[in-house]
Amino acid sequence: MISEKSIFERVVFIELANERAPVPAGLFSLDIDTGVGRFAYGRRYLQRGDSIAVDPVNLPLAEQEYVTRKNSGIFGVLGDLLPDSWGKYILAKRLNIPFGSLQPHEMFDYVTTNAVGALSLGLTPDQPFTRQEAPIAFNELHKVAEAFVRAMSDEDLPAEVLYLLEQGTSLGGAQPKCPVIYNNSEWIAKFENARTPVNFPRIEFASMQLAELAGITVPEIRLEEISGSPVYLIKRFDRHEGRRVPFMSGQALSDLDLEELEKGSYLEMARQMRKFVKNVNRDLSELFRRMVFNVLIRNQDDHLRNHGFICLDQAWRLSPLYDVLPIPARRTADNFSLSLNIGLEGTTATLSNIYSRCEQFNLARGQAEEIVAEVAEATAGWEEMLLRCGVEKTDIEAVRWCFEGFREAAGFQ
Repeated sequence: MISEKSIFERVVFIELANERAPVPAGLFSLDIDTGVGRFAYGRRYLQRGDSIAVDPVNLPLAEQEYVTRKNSGIFGVLGDLLPDSWGKYILAKRLNIPFGSLQPHEMFDYVTTNAVGALSLGLTPDQPFTRQEAPIAFNELHKVAEAFVRAMSDEDLPAEVLYLLEQGTSLGGAQPKCPVIYNNSEWIAKFENARTPVNFPRIEFASMQLAELAGITVPEIRLEEISGSPVYLIKRFDRHEGRRVPFMSGQALSDLDLEELEKGSYLEMARQMRKFVKNVNRDLSELFRRMVFNVLIRNQDDHLRNHGFICLDQAWRLSPLYDVLPIPARRTADNFSLSLNIGLEGTTATLSNIYSRCEQFNLARGQAEEIVAEVAEATAGWEEMLLRCGVEKTDIEAVRWCFEGFREAAGFQ
């Protein structure tokens, strides 16, 4: 007999374009003892004319029960809601518990309305359990920046400081960030971290501008000075006209367990995209372009959670770019690798590997070569761009090999 205490059960809500409040979509239950998760759509939700799948590949709209044993029984698209390392760090401080002691399912009750995408979890079909939290006002951002500095120490933090920090725990990622209202819209603010080797806000801002020059879809971005430090701002593409937009990460799409992440692949993402993306040729071509860009700037943090998909007007598409920047590296003659498999040579960043499976992106060899040439040309002015964005010369030297190593090996000017 299964103990009631061993079953974690929540109603999964979704925000739809034509509804003013979240709609119950289905029921998620988790047997904590066995790590088996189950999900089933509600009959009323399936009968709606505007219902969309919370995960169109792994949880398509159907009157059946889905079961998973991966990731402690938590379906990938629900896992997208949970805090990453930074959020877990702040939650541990707030609850005064050791870092990492919270079980994944326990963190669902700390997810706020600032979380990525349009999903939330509730105790009953009548009331979403997600905590209502408004983004920080821009004129309050200096308080958050100061709170982040204090959070990096081991000191005990007062309740008001923890409250400010907690606003960003549902946003994922390893770096300090928080949701903010900027120019009357929802944005995400990313702060400088004294523990990182370079000024990531300035470098990420510059990298995103290079990506736009390379023909990649990027959101609106800004760089502001707050309390004497740079803050990188990115407009939320999972928000539209004041409502939350359905989102699914590449990790959720790939349905990989944490122990299987080395199997993550651009090719597998491309294969899965054919099943649900509306404009397949456009988005496959852009995914290839992003892969090339990641190689040319040595972005080795291109893991599956740093790729995403959004649903607008009931049509899924590749989301705008996010979380892209070079990872500092010393000059070396050795080939480097991305996080995801590129082609027949695995994760190895070489031109031959880039071209080896270009047909999986619906590209002929000539089309692939054109994209590589365009991205190479756009990133050739990387140093000028970084200087224009205020990156210090010491930081430029720290990332020089990221931009020049592959270019040199590939014979680009």
